[in-house]
Amino acid sequence: MTAIIFALAIFCGWFIFDFVKHKKVTMEMVMSSLVISVIAGVAWWLLDFFF
Repeated sequence: MTAIIFALAIFCGWFIFDFVKHKKVTMEMVMSSLVISVIAGVAWWLLDFFF
């Protein structure tokens, strides 16, 4: 459950950072935020699983 919350927080943070930088919403921004959040969520889940 914590991995999902962490991934959602990463998605929101990454998306807001890109939005502030580019001042517009594009599909590329959404997809890059989604990819980064999935990678971060999986990494967090693996750390939680092993430790």
